[in-house]
Amino acid sequence: MTLTIQAVLGENGVFAKKMARFKPRAQQLKLAESIAKCIDNQDILIAEAGTGTGKTFAYLLPALFSGKKTIISTGTKTLQDQLFTKDIPKMLKWLEIKPKVRLLKGRNNYLCIDRYQKALFKPVSKYPDNLSLFKTLSQWIYETKKGEINELADWLTDQMVIPHITSTAENCSGSDCPHYQDCFVYKARRKAQDADLLVINHHLLFADMAIKQNGFGEILPKAEVMIIDESHQIPEVAGRFFTQTFSSRQITDLLNDMANEAGQVNGAFAAISEQHEALKHATRDILLALHSINGKGIIRELTNQTNIEQAFDLWLHQQVLLLSALEPLVVQSVGLQQVYGRLGDLGDLLNNFLNQSDVNSVYWYDVRDKYYAFHQSPIDVASALCESRSMMETAWILTSATLTVNQSFTHFQQQTGFMPAKTLMLDSPFDYEQQALMLLPNNLPEPNNPHFNRAMFTYVLPLILAAQGGVFFLFTSHRALQQAALFFKDKTNRPLFIQGQGNRNELLDQFRQVGNGLLLGAASFWEGVDVSGTGLSCVIIDKLPFAHPDDPVLKAKIEHINKNGGNGFTEYQIPKAIISLKQGAGRLIRGEIDRGVLVICDNRIKTKPYGQRFLSSLPNFKQTDDLNVAIEFFRPHLTS
Repeated sequence: MTLTIQAVLGENGVFAKKMARFKPRAQQLKLAESIAKCIDNQDILIAEAGTGTGKTFAYLLPALFSGKKTIISTGTKTLQDQLFTKDIPKMLKWLEIKPKVRLLKGRNNYLCIDRYQKALFKPVSKYPDNLSLFKTLSQWIYETKKGEINELADWLTDQMVIPHITSTAENCSGSDCPHYQDCFVYKARRKAQDADLLVINHHLLFADMAIKQNGFGEILPKAEVMIIDESHQIPEVAGRFFTQTFSSRQITDLLNDMANEAGQVNGAFAAISEQHEALKHATRDILLALHSINGKGIIRELTNQTNIEQAFDLWLHQQVLLLSALEPLVVQSVGLQQVYGRLGDLGDLLNNFLNQSDVNSVYWYDVRDKYYAFHQSPIDVASALCESRSMMETAWILTSATLTVNQSFTHFQQQTGFMPAKTLMLDSPFDYEQQALMLLPNNLPEPNNPHFNRAMFTYVLPLILAAQGGVFFLFTSHRALQQAALFFKDKTNRPLFIQGQGNRNELLDQFRQVGNGLLLGAASFWEGVDVSGTGLSCVIIDKLPFAHPDDPVLKAKIEHINKNGGNGFTEYQIPKAIISLKQGAGRLIRGEIDRGVLVICDNRIKTKPYGQRFLSSLPNFKQTDDLNVAIEFFRPHLTS
C-alpha cells in the first residue's frame, strides 16, 4: 500500500478531502504513528488519548496498513456494532481497500436452533407475550443470514425468553448437536477464522482467555495484532470471567434441561424423577437456610452456621444420588451425557467453595430474594492475564481516555500485568480552559452528613435552572438518586429522566431529543454515554466515586495489599475512584463547540490530602467555588 499515515491523517490528506469537517490533529497523528511502530516491533503500547483525539481512526489505520491479522475489542456491543457498521466501512471506502472484515459476538447473541425447537414444546412458547415472537421465528429462522437475536428486537417483549432460545457454553452440545452444520454460532466463528480484521467485545475476549486458561479450546482465531479500546474496563471485565460461580439459577436451568432431555428418552425421566425432585427441594432448602442473609459477604461467614452447613451437605448428598440415577442412562442420548457432566461440575464447584483451598482467591456470596450465588474470584487478575498473554505472539495496543492516575500508568499496569510496555499520554485537543468550568462548592456539608443530599440539591438547583442545555446529575448510590427524583420532581420545568424508569438507550434518545432535560443516573451513566452540543451543558457529580467498602472482592484486594506492606486505600481505592471520576467528568465536553459546567459537590476533593490527585488527573478545567460565576458561564453561550 503506497499511502502513509501522514498522507491520510495529515493536512490535505485523504480524510481532509473526504470528510467535510475533518481537522488534522497532532494527537491523532502521534497515536497512529506510535501504534504502527508497536505493530512493526510486536510490542505492547498503552495509550491514554483524551476525548476528541479520534482514537478509532488512529488505531484502524495502522492496523489496516500493516496487513496483519487484527482483532479489535470494544467495551460494549453498541460500540462493536458502530465500529463494524459505520466507522470501518467509511474508512475502507475512503481508502479504497477491501480486507475481510468480520463481526463476532458471544453465543447468547445468536439463536440456538436446537433450543428453539425444544422451546416449541415448552410452556414458554405458549405465553401470550411470546406468541408473536414464536410466530415470527418460524419464518425468520429460514430468512436470517446471521441469526442474531437483536434482529428480533420488535418481538422480544419478554427478555426472560432469551435463555430458552439461545445457548450457553454449559448447555451447548457442540459438534454432537444435530443442527451443528446450520448453527449460527459456529457459522459466525468459522467465518471469523479467515478475517483480516475481526471486531469483538471485551466479554468475548476474556471468555476466550478464561477458556484457554482452563485448558479448553479457543473461541477466537489467532491474531498478530490485538487492539483493546476502552481498556480501562479490563480489570473489572477480566475479573468477572476469571470468576467461578455456583448459583441457584444454574441449578434450576440444569434441572429444567435435565427434565427436557430425559423426557425425550423413553422411561428416562421416570428413572430419575425421585432424585430429580429431591435435588430441587435441596436447592430450595439452601435458600431457606439463607433467609436471614441479604447482600454480599465472605462464604466462610456462612459455613460457620450449622443450619446452612447442613443445607450444603444435603444438597451434595442429593446431587450424588441424582448422578447415580442418571449414570446408566447417559449412553442413550448426547443431551443426557451433557447434563450428567454439568451436574458433576456443579458438585465439584460447591465442594471447592466449601474447602476454599486457593489462597489467591476470594470466596464470596451474593444472596437476594429467591436467588443465591457463590463465587470464587481472583484477588489479582494480572497473573491470569499474563498467563493468557504468554500463549499469544501478538502486538498489543491498549487505549482509552482514562488510564492514568495523577499522570501515571502505574496503577493500570499493576492491575492488568501489561508490563513492561511502551506508554503514551495524549491530551485532548479540546480547549477545556475556554470551553468548560469546574465548580467546587465551599459551603456544602461533609458527604457523610445526613443533611448532605438535601443541601446539595438546594445548592445546585439555581445552576440547573440556568443551564441552557441538558443536565446530567450523576450519583454514586441509587438511594441518593431516588431522593433527587423526589426533590426535583416539582422544582423545575425540565423534562425529568430517571435511571431505572425505562430502557437505558431509549432514555438517552429521549434526553437527546428534548435538548433541555435533567437526567438522574448512577453507575452505568458515568461512562459510554455521548451527548454533544447543547444537548448537554452541565454535569453534576454528587460524591467522589469510591467503591462500596462492604464489597467482599474489594475488601479482599485491600487486605491483600495491606498484608504485603502496601496501603490499600491509597494504592487501590483512590486510583479506582479517580478513573471513575475521569469517566464521569468526560461526559461534559464531547466536541469542539461544546461548552459546559462540571460540578463536583464532594468537598473532600479540596479538604483531603488525596484531593489533589483527583484534580491533577482531570483535564485542565478553569475552576471556581462561586455559584454565581458558574451561572454566569452559561450566559456567553446565549449570545454566541
